[in-house]
Amino acid sequence: MIFSHHGKSAVAAAALLMTTACASTHPGTASGAHDPLEPMNRAVFEFNRVTDRVLLKPVSAAYIAVVPEAPRQGVSNVMRNLREPWVFLNDLLQFKFDRAGATLGRFILNSTVGIAGLFKVSDDVGIPYHSEDFGQTLATWGIGDGPYLVLPFVGPSNGRDAIGFAANVYGDPVTLTLQEIDDSKKFFDLSLTRTAIEAFDARVRFHNEIDELYKEDDPYVVARSVYWQRRRYEIYDGAPPEPEEDLFDQLEEQQAAIEAEDAARPD
Repeated sequence: MIFSHHGKSAVAAAALLMTTACASTHPGTASGAHDPLEPMNRAVFEFNRVTDRVLLKPVSAAYIAVVPEAPRQGVSNVMRNLREPWVFLNDLLQFKFDRAGATLGRFILNSTVGIAGLFKVSDDVGIPYHSEDFGQTLATWGIGDGPYLVLPFVGPSNGRDAIGFAANVYGDPVTLTLQEIDDSKKFFDLSLTRTAIEAFDARVRFHNEIDELYKEDDPYVVARSVYWQRRRYEIYDGAPPEPEEDLFDQLEEQQAAIEAEDAARPD
């Protein structure tokens, strides 16, 4: 289950992780995800896998079979458009003012001409989508990854991104607006409804990829690697630097080269 978004159940866990968020690798190290909690993470990963197989996959498969691609894409477009104010805010927090301008223009265009985001008009006029969240913002501020984590019902994360997840619960402008509507109009929980739709939409969009993941010999390791690489890609806006080679790896390579030369010499 490689999706997530709001959810007050994650706030308590994120608070517990705040003390470890600065303690580990910064994006760009050669070691990849720092995983000192692997036994616990594997147990949670298996819980998520069983939950997905029993509940989410059958519903997702039925939805794909019954609902045509065009309306499914429309739902995805609307969900993406609702994330734009949070993307815009994090663009500003990262001092990426050009990207913030593009996000604002994309949101206005899709919300108006695109009919509340139902159509991705911005893509057609050359304003590509980019994602930003508070975990990425913390990374640009120099906060390290913290330990790799697998959160129940959420999936891969780390100490820093768990804090970003909690910030999203309380800081996303769309979430706050929906809560205000709920309070004033006595509606059912619109914010929770949005979260459920967004999580389900993500499961539908990645239906085949998730199936392929669970066919791997060790899907836990694959998911961890994909998560770490994707987050580096997002944090560095699609152009991550090459990881610095570990000193011990260099020594091992040099030793292997020496041994190969010795073996090639005639006696």
